[in-house]
Amino acid sequence: MKNFISILLLFLLTHSLAAQTSHSINAGDYYYTPNVLTINVGDDVSWVNDGGFHNVNFDVNTITGSSFANPEAFESTPTNNVAIYTHVFTIAGTYEYDCSVGSHAANGMVGTIIVNSAPAYIANFANTDKSKFRTFNMLGHETFNSNFGPVIYRYADGTVEKKIIIIR
Repeated sequence: MKNFISILLLFLLTHSLAAQTSHSINAGDYYYTPNVLTINVGDDVSWVNDGGFHNVNFDVNTITGSSFANPEAFESTPTNNVAIYTHVFTIAGTYEYDCSVGSHAANGMVGTIIVNSAPAYIANFANTDKSKFRTFNMLGHETFNSNFGPVIYRYADGTVEKKIIIIR
């Protein structure tokens, strides 16, 4: 009986750890908020329109005209509806995207979604060899001066770490 209960608890814990999570990103006048989001494989992301005519473009960079080279490419139809688009991410990796309507991307309507292959709390135990890939401030803007204050480190393995640097 004890073995049965132990197996049942282990199954329930494992199932709850692998549960899908839904995330929302707000879109408006030249912004996606948050503009950097870390999720796990199987999670879904919904873009919510705060006002205007927008889309999400994970295919060709509107500013440069070159491919984003994302693990998968897709683009939603521009709309002024509240629900812009929902996507379930099934492939791990880093996804860059923008709004391809007018000059929205050029005015800062860009974003990044980092999809971990395993939940972050499991991935941190499995892979401790990290090389810093990019650094962001707490507003999600890339920064090159991370000597003081709150920062977000994005590593080459796709994980993200939030830090507050107190000593220079």
